[in-house]
Amino acid sequence: PASFCWASSGAPRGRRTDVASTTGVGARKMSAAWCATATAAPLLLLLAFDAPSSVSAQLRVLSPPTLVDQLPSLGRIEGSTATFGAPFYGDRVMGRLVYSTPFELKAPHCKDDYELPDPKTLPGASDDRSSSLINLVLVKRGGCSFTTKVSMAAKKGAHAVIIADKDDSDITAETIHNIVVADDGYGANIKIPSVLVDKVVGNKLIQACGRMQSVIVELAWDLPANRVVQLDMWMSAASIQSNQFLKSFAPFRRKLNRVVNFKPHYDVFSLDEADPRTYNGLCFDQQGKFCTEDPDATGPITGKDVLEEDVRQLCLHEAQKEQLTSPEDLAKGLPGVLFSRKYWYYVERFAEKCPLDAPNAQDRFGYECSRKLMTEAGADLRLVDDCVRVNTTRILEDQVAHRAWSPRAMRINGWRYSGIMDAELVVRAVCSAFTTKPWECSELIKPRDPTQPYVPAPAAGISFGELLLWIMIVLAAMAGAFQVYKTVLKRELQKTLREEVMLEVQQQMGEYQKLTGR
Repeated sequence: PASFCWASSGAPRGRRTDVASTTGVGARKMSAAWCATATAAPLLLLLAFDAPSSVSAQLRVLSPPTLVDQLPSLGRIEGSTATFGAPFYGDRVMGRLVYSTPFELKAPHCKDDYELPDPKTLPGASDDRSSSLINLVLVKRGGCSFTTKVSMAAKKGAHAVIIADKDDSDITAETIHNIVVADDGYGANIKIPSVLVDKVVGNKLIQACGRMQSVIVELAWDLPANRVVQLDMWMSAASIQSNQFLKSFAPFRRKLNRVVNFKPHYDVFSLDEADPRTYNGLCFDQQGKFCTEDPDATGPITGKDVLEEDVRQLCLHEAQKEQLTSPEDLAKGLPGVLFSRKYWYYVERFAEKCPLDAPNAQDRFGYECSRKLMTEAGADLRLVDDCVRVNTTRILEDQVAHRAWSPRAMRINGWRYSGIMDAELVVRAVCSAFTTKPWECSELIKPRDPTQPYVPAPAAGISFGELLLWIMIVLAAMAGAFQVYKTVLKRELQKTLREEVMLEVQQQMGEYQKLTGR
């Protein structure tokens, strides 16, 4: 059975599955998470606290008419989008639904035991619009993780996947928007979107496909629209994943600085004072009121160090914000836009300038390195220090009170973002949430082919092409150095040989003169 995790504002329980992929060895110490999991089952989170509405996938069945009549709201279906994969934000995509009965019914669509029919052989395949339809594969939940099912469907040519809930599930059409279809740690390589629908709708879709009807579905991921987009992000100052995202997102943030408000949040939780984990480097003190993950296990960085850095970053953001909306526009009642240039300069460089494993304190994650980088950013250290001194407890209390459904999470205009945490994909989602799309989005967004898997921007570092270029440069330099060495060596050999010949000649001439003198 799947594991249902009731997130609450109280002490977290159980073990979290997504820490290992984001914090490395520190995940072994991060046992204070808030979600009980099953080993090889789909991971679902049932939100029960301060939860925003989800960015649910709006599926609309266009044909056949008999199926549309069976569904509520003229064929509209609400589904829960998986946190892995890449939804088509800002686009409306039409697909042909394809289903195949699996051989293994207890674990349906988990293995390569089913064959999808060729879309060209389905009814209506000769229509003019058929060539523009994506392959929308329908699978049944149960027996293995969501990532396993979606990965298998992708290998069989799926451009998107609909997961029909299993028959014994308690999830209904009314509650499915509270469900988070979470990554089990194996979803990083999945680049297509997937959506969970309730069992009633899912069975109707399966039955329609079984009758060999041509089921055409429109997919859209709509966000509530505002003149100015509000973007909230939950993170950890010590998270490799968070810092990589901030670095890649920073150029987009600067481009959108007049139309987007950004608010950072940091993952802070509480533990019972009697819990032995409060003595294990996770908490601010032994009372367990404020705790967070320890990023380097037995290394020098503790949860307290991370909490202190979280507070410094929040204070930097709040103390150095600039109002970019003109007084005239504010007087007209237009929404204000705040932007913290120095915060973004800081977080864009923080992981590189203050790594966890630096050999000395001046360059390592912590107070000294933070001060140095804030100075480089041009921050007013006095304002930041005053904020930290006065507001640390209030800030940490606020972070505990407003935790997200995941330690790495995002909310756009109050709605939960679903999909991989990729800067370009987030920008697509943000740009789909304006009442009127600003010119900045037109420059940032490029058309996306829904028949091709989404390719995230490369992580920090050098690309494969750059690596090949550097290898060629090194080889060329080595070849040049070898040629110079060969030339010099040849000259030296010639010089040495010449000297040896001259010495031999001189010796022979000397002996000859001696003989003739007698």
